[in-house]
Amino acid sequence: MEFTLDTLKKDEQVSLSLRKLYEQFGYKKYKVSKFEAYELYLENKNFLKSEQIITFNDLDGKLLALKPDVTLSIIKNTNANREQTEKLYYIENVYRLSRQNHEYKEINQMGLEYIGDVDLYATLEVIQLAMDSLTAIDPNCILDISHMGFVSGLFDSLSVEHSVKMQLLGCLRSKNLHDLKRIVEQEHISDFYRDKLEKIAALDGEFESTLQAAQELVINDNMQDAVNELKAIYQIISQNQLAQHIRLDFSIIQDIDYYNGIIFQGYVQKSPSAVLSGGRYDNLLKKFNRDAGAIGFALYLDELSRYYPVAMDYDVDTFVLYQNDADCNILSQQIKKLVSSGERVRAGKQIPADLRYKKLMKINGDILEEVDSRA
Repeated sequence: MEFTLDTLKKDEQVSLSLRKLYEQFGYKKYKVSKFEAYELYLENKNFLKSEQIITFNDLDGKLLALKPDVTLSIIKNTNANREQTEKLYYIENVYRLSRQNHEYKEINQMGLEYIGDVDLYATLEVIQLAMDSLTAIDPNCILDISHMGFVSGLFDSLSVEHSVKMQLLGCLRSKNLHDLKRIVEQEHISDFYRDKLEKIAALDGEFESTLQAAQELVINDNMQDAVNELKAIYQIISQNQLAQHIRLDFSIIQDIDYYNGIIFQGYVQKSPSAVLSGGRYDNLLKKFNRDAGAIGFALYLDELSRYYPVAMDYDVDTFVLYQNDADCNILSQQIKKLVSSGERVRAGKQIPADLRYKKLMKINGDILEEVDSRA
């Protein structure tokens, strides 16, 4: 049996195929250190998925952290600006606290970043590559798109404290109308804005019809700009055969202090949670005093093999049985012949009880003989 893409675990398959794809579009592989100064994450904790970070002191007493995020490291070190764009991709492990068992996990992550002059084409390219990344996992996939400018535009006209806006964002994100109504009443928000907030919480579905419904909620230029960008994107995407896999969902909300434009999440059929997350985060660049735009996404590979196991009937094609007095030089040469023919081979003096093999052979002098394993 030859080694092919189909014989690899799902995360390995996806990683190999997407490396080639990203490089074809001019993205260069970026390598980061396993750890960074803890202050990098402390100063940007709201950007992270979790505030729980593994830290340690180096020999000089400096507090370091195992990286929970790759984007921050890239932004910290980029030389990109409005005139000089960087297109980068990465395959890295990050370290985060699991919500399921409250233990730290090493998460295999792949992603890309477009940093510099982010225009309509750059946005479309990243969205297309996000969609291609999902289809590399499973053709039965969905990319949900939203726009931070639409919600933040509404909030610009809403006269409430920042902390209240954060609570409202949480309600929109979880589609929690009960708490949304409670906060509206508590803060004496007018019926005009209550109606807008409730409609946004339910605003998701087929792209074109949902965008028309969003247009009816526009009350200022920022909201209109968001709708116009979504409309421009859809006009181009609608000509692509993948358009049927793209939806609009305004409950997708990221931190308003970091994200400022298009945001999205990707799902595949067999995984219960999003396997891809991304968007535009110019505000993060501003925090690092970088004069540039940025858009990108991360693809979470660590769970893929669990939901997409490789169906293989055998662990190896051939098991070679040998005795203590076997000539190791002859044994090695014979196994090399089998391997060079494309077979997966394991040798040993005893057959492991749980090993699944297609063929059993033994060394007899200088030749290999097939053995009837049922005898």
